Amino acid sequence: MTAQALGRPHEVRRRLASIGSNGTVVWLVCLLLAIFLAVRNPGVFLGQENIANLLSQTVVLALVAMGEMLVILTGGIDLSVGSMATLTAVLTAGLIDGYPIRVTPVLIGVLLIGVLTGVFHGFLVTRARMVPFVVTISTFYLLEGIAYAYSSTPVGAIPDDLARFAVLNVGPIPVIFIIVLVIALALAWGLSRTRLGRHIYATGGDPAIARSAGINVTRVTITCYAICSALAALAGFMLASKATVGTPSAGTGLELSAITAVVLGGTSMFGGRGKIVGVAGGVLLLALVENTFTLLHVSSFYQDLVRGAVIVAAVAVFTRKD
Repeated sequence: MTAQALGRPHEVRRRLASIGSNGTVVWLVCLLLAIFLAVRNPGVFLGQENIANLLSQTVVLALVAMGEMLVILTGGIDLSVGSMATLTAVLTAGLIDGYPIRVTPVLIGVLLIGVLTGVFHGFLVTRARMVPFVVTISTFYLLEGIAYAYSSTPVGAIPDDLARFAVLNVGPIPVIFIIVLVIALALAWGLSRTRLGRHIYATGGDPAIARSAGINVTRVTITCYAICSALAALAGFMLASKATVGTPSAGTGLELSAITAVVLGGTSMFGGRGKIVGVAGGVLLLALVENTFTLLHVSSFYQDLVRGAVIVAAVAVFTRKD
């Protein structure tokens, strides 16, 4: 057997990984699933109300998943994003409490909480040399505890104008979806066109080589954690705005869904590889799966089974290190 033949399996795996990392696979699956639903329930799936609901479902998860992707690109992980969204949701509704004049200060405040929490994570990971899993799982319980201490029941009230804005549509497209789309485009541009974006990929690819090339790995890592937590905080603000109250379970499970979307989109859990367009595809696929469950009236038992299978398949396909 020739050396060329021996090298073919590795070359095939490399090409498949490359295709997966740019989101091609997940978008193809989304297309096939959408075609299936359109054929199976054309009057319902293609209806304006269902399209609006489908896009609205992606908003919160997209924010959290995009932030999670930045951290994973550096070779880290943030398991506190769900509890961050929960905390900022209850704080948003509780502090605004029906007063429109408080909306802007509270939004700035929760974003600041997110940024400071992310900086704290990045500092512990880079300066204290702590494992990202340990740091962020600890913060997960801390933030969740603070949220429940603030209120163990639904709290506060969102002003009518903000509540209406949160569910406002332009045709079948929610306005908040457009906002998140703009954020996604900005992040995609930043990762592909700026020096910081190149440094993020280099840091995740090999931190030692990145340092030797003059990249400030510490600053890059802290920046990614800060953006991640800020986006999770914004997700919490949106959760409260859509629900009109803050609930201490608002962000439950978001961290796992976000990581699943990131992995489905082809981002390497080892860092250094992945694109926003892939994460967007992962988020859309999860929303389509939920939509399928609803339209086909699938029982909750099978829903959990399918979710588990999707996660296992994604991990098996996309997390193998080249």
